[in-house]
Amino acid sequence: MKKKLLLLTLVLLSFRTGYAQEESSEDAAEMSAEAQDAPASEERAYKTQTVNSLILSSIQWNDTLKLQQGVTLGKAPVNYNGLIIGVQRDILYRHWGWSIGAFVGSGRANSGEDPQTIEYQEDKVPFTVYGLSPRVFYRHSGRISLGVTGMGFMKNVSWPNEDSTLSIDDGRKLNMTALFDINLRLFPRWDFYSGIGPLAEGATLWKIGLNFRF
Repeated sequence: MKKKLLLLTLVLLSFRTGYAQEESSEDAAEMSAEAQDAPASEERAYKTQTVNSLILSSIQWNDTLKLQQGVTLGKAPVNYNGLIIGVQRDILYRHWGWSIGAFVGSGRANSGEDPQTIEYQEDKVPFTVYGLSPRVFYRHSGRISLGVTGMGFMKNVSWPNEDSTLSIDDGRKLNMTALFDINLRLFPRWDFYSGIGPLAEGATLWKIGLNFRF
């Protein structure tokens, strides 16, 4: 029994050692900085980190189609759901950091209808997006950061329209928003990210996904 306990202890210690090696540079820098008395010395002692990541996220937002048929005006609610992939580079300082990322993605859009005005409803309309996502964040700890992500992206979608008298306006092609977010280190190379923010009047965008560090 003692041999088994000893073996289990050694295995756990080995796992812990392997995990610690993944973050050795970051942790060592933080410990070195904390050992200094003056704030200026702390900042000098911490070595700036650069981290590259692959991102895979789902995005979802709601919007409105503007419809016109003759002199009649109407609106139809729309929901966009898609996946984006991209790359990101983080610059980490002792208590804060910033990043820049680029992404592309695609998904499906579904429109509802307003029966009081113009009847129009379509499901699973394909769309594509591509854009940039800079971020500024506060490092609450080595594994948790809180920040704001800017998202600027182009949206391309073609809504079916077999009625020549019907005009459909799907809003701006270029969209910009700011997401209030949180990033959690799950494993040495895997982060969980979630952010939410306003996209337009009455519209909200939500982004959730995983980042793989390399």
